[in-house]
Amino acid sequence: MDVESCICANVAWQQLPDEVRMMLGNSTKEYDKLIVEYSIRNQLRHKGNLVRHIKKDPETYYDQVIKYSASHLMLFPYHLSDIIIRELRITPFNYYVQIIIEMINAEKSYDSLPNFTAADAMRLLGIGRNQYIDLMNQNRSNRRLFRRSKSLREMLPGQPVPQGMEPWWSVSPGCILETDIKMLSAEEKATIDILLDTAPPITGAVPAGIIDYRVVQSLFTKGLVYFDVPVKDDDYIFVGPLDGFVMNRVLGDYFETLLYKIFVTIDGMTTVAEREFGIEYRFQIADMLHIDVQLAKNAMAVFCRLGFAKKRVTGMEGER
Repeated sequence: MDVESCICANVAWQQLPDEVRMMLGNSTKEYDKLIVEYSIRNQLRHKGNLVRHIKKDPETYYDQVIKYSASHLMLFPYHLSDIIIRELRITPFNYYVQIIIEMINAEKSYDSLPNFTAADAMRLLGIGRNQYIDLMNQNRSNRRLFRRSKSLREMLPGQPVPQGMEPWWSVSPGCILETDIKMLSAEEKATIDILLDTAPPITGAVPAGIIDYRVVQSLFTKGLVYFDVPVKDDDYIFVGPLDGFVMNRVLGDYFETLLYKIFVTIDGMTTVAEREFGIEYRFQIADMLHIDVQLAKNAMAVFCRLGFAKKRVTGMEGER
């Protein structure tokens, strides 16, 4: 057993095998340091993991997670939405806007963005390769002027692109302040009341199919609600055409790399295998890649969110 496996399995210092302790030089401080690094790098939840014993303040920890993720051009940590969006008030839209700003200011190539990060940024911001190059050129031109006509932030979209959503997705309330409520229409206020009053206490989400699509989209563009994509053990997921897939660099962070491996595996399946793709196949993927089943579910949720995969509801999806 290596050090990372011990961290992933929540093995405390007292329970570490002797050989692992020797690898760490019998230093608890070294183990603590590696726990923090691994947890931030892998976007682990504070609650229920070893890092909570070292980083006592969850807000400080999650702030480090989001800063690390952004600086390494990682996908927004959707599995932590209940914390990042609802408590820290950082939406995926704001997250990607900041990434694009940092990239342009550093004059980084668009190809620096990993594949799935680029796809998600395109989905929310409407900024692909051509738009990015235009923004880069505009920013360079502005730098030459004695007084800038527009700041870089002003050149970027002010709101996210309206998003498609499936009826089986969930809508959750974001970080909603009193000042936000005052700016809403009667319909939007009523929808917020539904989300706050009728959402289950554990998930805090309401099925998207029972809420007015137009109102939800309006609240989404204001950053007051967010979408969860729940993937259950008995769901069947199939991959559709790969339209809109951004192919930049292949190697990325742990999750980007995992997504790519699973994506390539699913994409290579025949129609029959796609129809058979469900819990049994997903567990096979998890076993094959030596990953937790929940991590595989998180990956499937991202595929559905990006529109690269769909959940089979009627059994007729994808039929020719």
